[in-house]
Amino acid sequence: MTDAYDLDLDEEPRTIDATDLERVARFKEAGYGGNVSDALNRLGIRDTVLSADFFSLNEGQILAGRALPVKLHSYVKDEAVVEYLEEKWETEGGHPQKRMMRTVEEKEDGTVLCFDAGGDMQPAHFGEMSCQLAYSHGCRGMVCAGNVRDTQYVRKMDEFPIYTLGTRPNAFGGWEIVEVDLPIHLPGHLTHYVEVRPGDFIFGDFDGVQLIPEPVVDEVLLRVEAIYEEENEERELIAGGMSIDEVYEEYGVL
Repeated sequence: MTDAYDLDLDEEPRTIDATDLERVARFKEAGYGGNVSDALNRLGIRDTVLSADFFSLNEGQILAGRALPVKLHSYVKDEAVVEYLEEKWETEGGHPQKRMMRTVEEKEDGTVLCFDAGGDMQPAHFGEMSCQLAYSHGCRGMVCAGNVRDTQYVRKMDEFPIYTLGTRPNAFGGWEIVEVDLPIHLPGHLTHYVEVRPGDFIFGDFDGVQLIPEPVVDEVLLRVEAIYEEENEERELIAGGMSIDEVYEEYGVL
């Protein structure tokens, strides 16, 4: 357990021997917003739901994967600023987006890009070609607290779900990537912000997006799978004519 998380658990969380892509597949097979939330709630974790302002570009696709936080910074785009930034980027090893993509490449497959644009909703911060490049190097989706574009093509991608705050065609505003793989804040639903740290897991479906803290990712997955099996059995019994009294005696309040 890491001290970075204020989790008061009765027992040490279970872990599994699996790759992140295997975790992604298992979350997509058994997970949905309700049982992920229930699993987190039973561990005493209730404040990791992202804002309802995030919406899916790919309805029907489930977003799951290891968070890769990215912090953006806005600036006034004039010649002097552009010249300064280009010189700075050269000394730092290249354009910030290229360095971010190298981080995607270096990470284990199964990442989810998480963009904190600092409230800047003027430009588009990511487009379809960037999605294709990220996907080809192991990224499996995105949460963008900003804008994306090229949505008609993004929506045709089979395995790149995006939750975003908006869409805009223009990518010409002044902004740059300033931090990669460091903690960020994304707008929250039950709290003003949800802190996203490297190693956390992201799960999103039609019910919304949730964060699963890194220390309990596998514990939550195992609980999600158990709830999935239990509820499948429960559905069959209810569909088969189980009486109301029997249902509430056996399962409690639904």
